[in-house]
Formats: sequence, structure tokens, C-alpha cells
Amino acid sequence: MIIRALLVLALFLGSASPGFAETITLGAENDWAPYANPDGTGMANDIVSAACKAVGIDVVFNVGPYNRLLKEVREGAILGAFNVPKESANEKDYIFGSTPLFVAHSAYYQNKDHPLSAGKKEDLVNGEKIGIVFDYGYGDFFAENDRIVKIPVRSDLLNLRKLARGRIDATILYDKTADKLLAENGLNGKILKAFDSESLDIFVAFSKTFPKAEYYAKKLDEGLAIIKSNGTYARIMGDH
Repeated sequence: MIIRALLVLALFLGSASPGFAETITLGAENDWAPYANPDGTGMANDIVSAACKAVGIDVVFNVGPYNRLLKEVREGAILGAFNVPKESANEKDYIFGSTPLFVAHSAYYQNKDHPLSAGKKEDLVNGEKIGIVFDYGYGDFFAENDRIVKIPVRSDLLNLRKLARGRIDATILYDKTADKLLAENGLNGKILKAFDSESLDIFVAFSKTFPKAEYYAKKLDEGLAIIKSNGTYARIMGDH
């Protein structure tokens, strides 16, 4: 009788376990619309959720400031956070999967009334004041350019306001963010794209000390492959 009961229990557990999703928590930045919004929605959030779900993992988002979340990842306080560009400067700090969430394209934006004299990013060599966001990645070329003045603030919108008032010479924006912020703030006629900056692969950055982080990075890669093959990824990109 006991043996029979154990066999029934084993069969139940074996059949039930696939239906129970594992749950993880990831940091989601709160100020990179439309990639990641203050309410925990956004293109990147949708991609991460769908990829995790495809491999039986539910994800809860801990929404907060980008620089604080990355600090928590480095300290091992949270499993991982997004949206992090993989650059030579940060590869030693995090575990990255093999597949980016998406590729983000950026450009320099200028004030129409005070345009840059430079015609491309390589011409920025005269101490131009460039507005950036604390701890954001802008690519290896930008990181290595020591002939400009990099002025960090808390958000892209603050940089746009400073640029509109002539307090900086230019700012770097990613394309979807630029389209949204310029339209919402009535700046399309005043702030113009100057020239392209860099295109970056955007990842979830996993902690080097949090338990099973490498495992979850690989599971996310698996999930991304699945949603790219079944059309989910293309639908998400189209929605945003």
C-alpha cells in the first residue's frame, strides 16, 4: 500500500512539475522610453518576459533607476538588470548571454539655432559639451574620445531641455527614445539629428556573484531563440 502511494505521488509530481513555472526577479530601468517605461512596461520588458516564459520561467520586474540597479547587480543583490550595452569597459563586471535583446541605434542631436561644426562623430575634437545619462553606455568610440566634455545628468529629457536652452552643444539619444521625447515635448522643430553615433547590442547583465546567474543567462538565450523562431519577437518589435 505504501509503495503504491509513493508510485502515485511520483507520477503526480512528474506530470505536474512542467506546469509550474520558476520565478526570477530582474531589475528594469525606469527611464528609457519606449524601451523601458516607469511603470515596468516597454519593448525590452516585453522581450524579456516572452523569452523567459518560452523556457518556463516567470519574471518579476524590480523597476528603478538604471545606475542603482547596475550597482545592485555588481554587488550581487539582484540576479540581473537591463538594458545594458555590452562594451569592452563593462564585460568584466557582468555575465552576458550570447544573444542581445535587440540592437539600439544612437545619434547626436543638436540645437537648430546653434548647430555643431562637426559633420560626423570623428570630428568632435574641440571640447564640445555632450550631454549623457549617468552610467549609460554609448559605445567604445564615445568612451575613448577624450577630446569632448561629457556632462552626465539623470535622464535624456533633462539633456534635451539643456540642449534647447543652449547649455550643452549636443546630446546622444537612441532612435526610439528620440522619436518619442521630441514629439511629446514639442521639440521636433528645435532639436535636430546631427549625425549617427554608434549601434549597440543591448543585454540583460547578470551578476557574477548571484546564484545560478550563468544558468539564467543561458536560459534567456534559449528563450530568445524560441520567440524569434515562432514570430513572437517580430510581433513585439512591431508593437513598439
